[in-house]
Amino acid sequence: MPALPTMKYQNIYQLFREQTAKHRGEPVFYRRNRSVPSAVADGSDPTRENWQAINWEDFEEQVHAFACALLAAGLTRGASVAILAGNIPEWTIVDVGTIAAGGIGVGVYPTSSPAQCEFIINHSDAEFVFVDSEDQLFKLFDTNLPKVKEIICLEKTDEFSVEMVVKETKLFSKVSSAEVKETPVTQFEDFLAFGRQNRDEFFPEIEGIGSNAKPEEIAIMVYTSGTTGLPKGAMLSHQYILNSVESLKRSVPIFSEDVTLSYLPGCHVAERISGIYNRLYNGTSAYFVDDLTRLYEYMLEVKPTVFASLPRFFEKVHAQVVSRCGPDASGQDLKDAFGGRVRLLTSGGAPLPDEIARFFADRDLPILQAYGLTENICVAFNTVEHLRFGTVGRPMPMCEVRIAEDGEILVKSEMMFSGYYKEPEKTSEMFDSHGWLKTGDLGQLDEDGFLRITGRKKEIIVLSSGKNVAPALTENLVKENHLVSQCFLYGDGKNYCVALITLNRAEVEAFAKAREIEFDNFADLTKNARILSSIEETVKRANARLSSPEQIKKFIIPERDFSLEMDEITPTMKLKRNVVGENFQKEIENLYKT
Repeated sequence: MPALPTMKYQNIYQLFREQTAKHRGEPVFYRRNRSVPSAVADGSDPTRENWQAINWEDFEEQVHAFACALLAAGLTRGASVAILAGNIPEWTIVDVGTIAAGGIGVGVYPTSSPAQCEFIINHSDAEFVFVDSEDQLFKLFDTNLPKVKEIICLEKTDEFSVEMVVKETKLFSKVSSAEVKETPVTQFEDFLAFGRQNRDEFFPEIEGIGSNAKPEEIAIMVYTSGTTGLPKGAMLSHQYILNSVESLKRSVPIFSEDVTLSYLPGCHVAERISGIYNRLYNGTSAYFVDDLTRLYEYMLEVKPTVFASLPRFFEKVHAQVVSRCGPDASGQDLKDAFGGRVRLLTSGGAPLPDEIARFFADRDLPILQAYGLTENICVAFNTVEHLRFGTVGRPMPMCEVRIAEDGEILVKSEMMFSGYYKEPEKTSEMFDSHGWLKTGDLGQLDEDGFLRITGRKKEIIVLSSGKNVAPALTENLVKENHLVSQCFLYGDGKNYCVALITLNRAEVEAFAKAREIEFDNFADLTKNARILSSIEETVKRANARLSSPEQIKKFIIPERDFSLEMDEITPTMKLKRNVVGENFQKEIENLYKT
């Protein structure tokens, strides 16, 4: 294994204290100021008018106030604090404050249902819950949260209705049929004030807890998205975080002068590590996007120099450029689409369509695709110096990658998770007899060390002939067409594979407008002959690169995309194969009838 350098910091608190001392007087967070319109009429700098800066010293003070409040309110050492919130500065403040107090920060997706929130809060043994709005607080109504001592809400809570069974500052939850538990609900500012009142007593304790935390101690927990079952809580240590951000720095460095946007969920491992803690490690500020529908508008205002996203966003940018400039988009400076200053684009979480990757690279703005997983976020990364289309790059610094005999990608590094919380058996299942992490993904390493993802080991389709098919390989080839949103391959127990191929609405509508294709609604486009022809050609090209069992023999284009609301995809856009199969059972059966 590559030699591991001596860590500059032993824990997150040491990093936090050094960076806040180093950057005093400089902005660390920018919050959207909703009191002014999005466009500044007098032509002054819109970022100055529309965004409120929070300096590093304010960040430090609020972290310590929150940590003191937790200790004064009875946080048990090593207990969890759940964070149910969107992209706001308080997400980072609460997370770092929890670590400073000796707790463990646990993120919950803001799109989670009440039942999902209840499961994660209870499974993580959270003693405190931070929510950013009344809407999130209402999710906790009528849930059973026996270990929660207090709920902290960012928004004012004095407008709750009696109908919601929230009276004054108490949230009532059912503990049993005969018992009702009262959980105090405190406004965030009041909680900070409580911490400041108790600073003299608890700050010395925080300095001791924070500074002396060992590298192997758990700092945060990240819950997996649960495509086939209940989410698992991956325990991530101080060492995991610090080695990961160092590996990122060596691969795709960011600097204190860079301008970044924070809009991906803080509870996801990518935003948690390569976003929150990567920025902390490098002293980089962030503009927090409070409304995803205004992301593009904010981008043109802020003019980021670094932008990390999922493939879907780059597909939308591609669609806008093609719609405005035509299919070739010749002469178009893609930097203008990101505000004009961007120097670095990265993508992860899903395969980047080859057509999109080449479109950006041909215009001198390559998208650097990466690969990692919750259990080891830094596995592989394309870099500016070493970039190969169709791959996720070479192994990152401090990480080794090998391919097992059955094609599974194995990983060994100093950035490894510490196991699943309360799940020792599932933890042991993740490692082979030599200590290599079994990713569950299938892949190939080429002669130059670039890693290519070819499928998921656990999602193998077994045809009636006994042939095994990894659906992700076929699906990803189809998704190289920018018009495609999702591809779902099916064939279990059958003698051939069929597919449901959904369309990317933004890309398809831009495609239609650029070619003067008339349509009344999106459903019309799913039946359009020219679009169907494009998909058929894509399937034909994919089949030419596949063995006969892997090929798509028949397919249909549903009138809608798979959706989070229908529980067909996870918040990270991963297919829930069993749900999709159930929801589209009739369509699949029809593909085998003729």
